[in-house]
Amino acid sequence: MKKLRLFFIILILIKCPIFSFGQDVHFSTFFANPMFLNPANTGFGNNLFRIGTMYRNQWSTVSSGYNSYLLSIEALAYNNRIRREGIGIGVDFLSDVAGSLNYGQQKIGLSISYFKALDRNNENYISFGLQGNTSNWGYDPANSIFGKSPEDEEGILLHNIRTFDFGFGIHWQMKLNISNNIQAGVAFLHLNKPSISYYENSDIFLPVKINAYVSDLITISDFYQLNQLLFIKSKITILNLLEELILKEIFLKQQLETKIISLGLYYRVVDAFVIMGKYRHNNFNIGLSYDINISRLTPASKTYGGVELWLLYTFNPLGYRKVKTTIPCPNF
Repeated sequence: MKKLRLFFIILILIKCPIFSFGQDVHFSTFFANPMFLNPANTGFGNNLFRIGTMYRNQWSTVSSGYNSYLLSIEALAYNNRIRREGIGIGVDFLSDVAGSLNYGQQKIGLSISYFKALDRNNENYISFGLQGNTSNWGYDPANSIFGKSPEDEEGILLHNIRTFDFGFGIHWQMKLNISNNIQAGVAFLHLNKPSISYYENSDIFLPVKINAYVSDLITISDFYQLNQLLFIKSKITILNLLEELILKEIFLKQQLETKIISLGLYYRVVDAFVIMGKYRHNNFNIGLSYDINISRLTPASKTYGGVELWLLYTFNPLGYRKVKTTIPCPNF
């Protein structure tokens, strides 16, 4: 156990370089929507349904900034408690627009996952997921300014394009003992690298995006938990991205009621500090985060990075009876 703990601490301290080219939506509170992080998390949990929504406003001091909206709906479509396996399905809707041209994308995605317990106590799980997306990219030509001749449009022939892409992911989690819950996962998205070119050629594409994470949820007492988490993600202009989460959770349990208050601090390398707070009441979760920008854009952004608000709700239909062998949720 000591060797494993030391290995995890070393991972937290390492800055892993990742080179990428391209633009894609990202949220600072990545854990707030497990399916968006990794399709292997689709429907993975101890409730039949999960609904989540997120809103992010970034760099509003620079032009019109970015405005991102996400809505996801998931369901545990199949669950065999005897074979200790299940299938989850989910759909998500994403809108991301920026600037006076309202440039961005509207996306619809479909995800499916298969998960199975590796032990009889349901304390060791592995899951696999697939994801397919169709996106509409474009800008508002009414707000664009070009010359009178076709040559002045710099060869831009389109103002709206549609892409299709797919990805897959793997997630693993295990309860080592009464105090430690380990989990890790990796997702590879945009594997076919769809073209997002507005020109005749198609050498402008959306690159493969990699999400990788590992965490250890440590139970200190009945009222406190500490979550050490390393998250690595490929992103434009960022050579290395490391996010660390220091989380304290206060548990107040009265009969069947659970209330949790969480506070967290992230450091996104060469980009921002993120302050986070969330509140959970039974199956309802709400959170708020604030980015303090420390990148080269600081003179223009005035250290303002982005604000995120998110909601997550899990539930079961009337008449559904839980049992002790239900599937544990990923511990973010």
